[in-house]
Amino acid sequence: MHEENYWQAVLTRDSRSNGSFVYAVRSTGIYCNPSCPSRRPQRDQVIFFPVPEAAEKAGFRPCRRCRPQETAAQEPQVELVRHACRYIEQNLDSPISLATLGEEVHVSPYHLQRVFKRIVGITPRQYAEAHRLGQLKAQLKEGEPVTRALYDVGYGSSSRLYERAPSQLGMTPTTYRRGGLGMRINYTVVDCPLGRLLVAATEKGICAISLGDTDTELEAALCTEYPRRRNCARQ
Repeated sequence: MHEENYWQAVLTRDSRSNGSFVYAVRSTGIYCNPSCPSRRPQRDQVIFFPVPEAAEKAGFRPCRRCRPQETAAQEPQVELVRHACRYIEQNLDSPISLATLGEEVHVSPYHLQRVFKRIVGITPRQYAEAHRLGQLKAQLKEGEPVTRALYDVGYGSSSRLYERAPSQLGMTPTTYRRGGLGMRINYTVVDCPLGRLLVAATEKGICAISLGDTDTELEAALCTEYPRRRNCARQ
């Protein structure tokens, strides 16, 4: 019964199962995390192991793409980053210093900054800005005027928002409010310790950064966010 659940996790590349088990492939001699983006193996070629050490003892070597031998060591750090992300999301109405965030998760500011950027790919400050921008996007999509929305989510002035709009929205706030009207969007999806990560950009700058469990889910959300785009291409 456990093996059937494990196999389903492999088929769906379930990142939540990372650290619970690894799977090895007889034909390649390699073992992987459940979320490994490599081509799915045939079921009869797969063996499951509870820990990487067991797979290596059986003669399998770790995958170079998903690095399953590092997952166990990373799990406490991933949880630390999740805690930091939740705190940031709940306190967007005021600036959060790195020192304050470090106290919240019980590590030094330097260690937090280094671990956060390695796992998420951006700094805690950039993460906070991304979520503040997310609130702005939500209000614009609901039809709120740009001026009212920007003050509601904490931007001190319209000039501050418009200075950052090209790099943080990839377009003007007005164009975003119109569903990305006429914009050309390119995107890529990669694996990261928190799941699948989508990054999309226009010629002006990044217009979307999102985490999810599957590529299909992320791509559908991108298309929904920019229904009036000119085109959307995966790189």
